[in-house]
Amino acid sequence: MSTASRIRTISVSGNDLAVRVSTDEDPAEDSPILLPSLGEYPVYDDFSYEYMIADELRTEAYRAALRALAPGKVVLDIGTGQDAIWAVTAANAGATRVYAIEVIPDIAEKARQSVEAAGLTDKVTILEGLSTRITLPERVDVLVSEIIGAIGGSEGAESVLDDARRRFLKPGGASIPHRCVTTVAAVDTSTVLPAGDLAFSPLFLRDLEQIFASVGYPFDLRLCLLGLEQAEFLSPQAEVEDLCFTRPMPGEGVDDVDLPVTKAGRMHGLALGMRLWIMPEEDRPIDSLAQQTSWCPVYVPLSMDGIAVERDDRIKLKIRRSLSDDGVHPDYEITGRILRAGMSTVDIAWRSPHHGTTFRGSAPYRSLFPDPA
Repeated sequence: MSTASRIRTISVSGNDLAVRVSTDEDPAEDSPILLPSLGEYPVYDDFSYEYMIADELRTEAYRAALRALAPGKVVLDIGTGQDAIWAVTAANAGATRVYAIEVIPDIAEKARQSVEAAGLTDKVTILEGLSTRITLPERVDVLVSEIIGAIGGSEGAESVLDDARRRFLKPGGASIPHRCVTTVAAVDTSTVLPAGDLAFSPLFLRDLEQIFASVGYPFDLRLCLLGLEQAEFLSPQAEVEDLCFTRPMPGEGVDDVDLPVTKAGRMHGLALGMRLWIMPEEDRPIDSLAQQTSWCPVYVPLSMDGIAVERDDRIKLKIRRSLSDDGVHPDYEITGRILRAGMSTVDIAWRSPHHGTTFRGSAPYRSLFPDPA
């Protein structure tokens, strides 16, 4: 990421808000990009959508699963999107009936047009609204969804798909995907964020406006860092937030993590990703921190300058999730300590509600959203 940045403004509730952005208007394909975490909010842009459907690792895994499971079955697609891709794929694979739910009204209308263009209106029914408030005339054999977040459950998969399992899925029915876990690792971002420089890509300014508009105010939203490489990792990945979508899920949980530092460096923060099993028998899941996918790693900035760590130091974390007051999206909190041989212990604290009220609460966010006063 270029260290060159400038200040731009966006409009939030009729007021100008200063935002630090990179001067790189057209980043190279392999350039690191800092962006807001988008999937948790009712925002939409063509760039993000095209980036998602261009993810062959993701799309081919879903297609293979539907070809195997949909023939002769009733299928429900939650979050179908403008092209109703998986509803159309299921119908073409031989599903007898497909129900497809979309919460954003104009996207639902585009989905209807896509189904009509595919000549599948006799098989596919588009339903507009929240899946948790919709009823179906029958139970389904297969549940398909693409509401796995950059943090596995961040888009509400745990609450939404648990509701769908209870109310819509037949006993013994299948879910695509089958399971996901969130992963966490310590990272040194010296090479991708030189001098700790944090600046959003200007490509995502409109998304920032939309997120803040959907909540009603600016807040310290989650960050994603596209372009993180394994070379930046100071520890192995640990697994937390284990969600299996054919079993009851509690909606909240606490995971204890003990990360060994495997190489010396400066720890600037944590990377959060996910591992995804599309089918239950898969030996190798999709891994958003180890593979190039459309799930961008979430970056948890803890220190602008980095915290010196040595091999065999330990990072002990407690990672909590609980439902926010919207009853769908989780709030996350990470606390812990970095235990360093021969050096002082460093405390870690990061709280990330889905729509919290803290704004400019830490140095990284004060850099991203400079106060003109």
